[in-house]
This record gives sequence, structure tokens and C-alpha cells, in this order.
Amino acid sequence: MTISQALSWMKTLKERHQELITLRNANAHREERLFGEKQTVKREPVYDVKKLDKLVNRVALEIRRLDEAIKETNTKTEIPGFKKDEEVLGSVE
Repeated sequence: MTISQALSWMKTLKERHQELITLRNANAHREERLFGEKQTVKREPVYDVKKLDKLVNRVALEIRRLDEAIKETNTKTEIPGFKKDEEVLGSVE
């Protein structure tokens, strides 16, 4: 995997993670409203909360693992043909 592909995959993972967290926080339920003598609201979960939480955690783990791999690769990679020139910063007189 190239660094460019890794960064693209990281973006996809973060978007999916955010979607899953939003779904989990919304409690992912179905409402049934019954009107009669008393108004009744019946809520049933649409998704298995435990499975949804495991999926959120799995995606978060993959984000952390990919981030570590990218950082490790960056520490070993030199930019060819570039030399740092501190004189560019200059000084104000």
C-alpha cells in the first residue's frame, strides 16, 4: 500500500467510524406510536447494540493501526532531492 492509498483509506475509515458513532448515539430504534385512551410510544432497537459497538471498536482499532503504520513509514522515508535550508526563514533587521 502506498502512503497515498493509506491516507485515502484512513479518510474512508474515519468517515465510516463517524457514521457508526452517529448511528449508535441515535440509539438506532424504530418508533411505533399508538393513539387511543393513552398515547403510547413503543421503541424497538433496529440494530443489535452489542454488534454495532463491536463494529465501532473494530473500525477505531483499524484507524489506530493504520495511523501507526503511516507514522512508522514516515520516519523511515527520506524526501529525494530536497535539502532543508534554514536561511529561507531569514531574520528581520
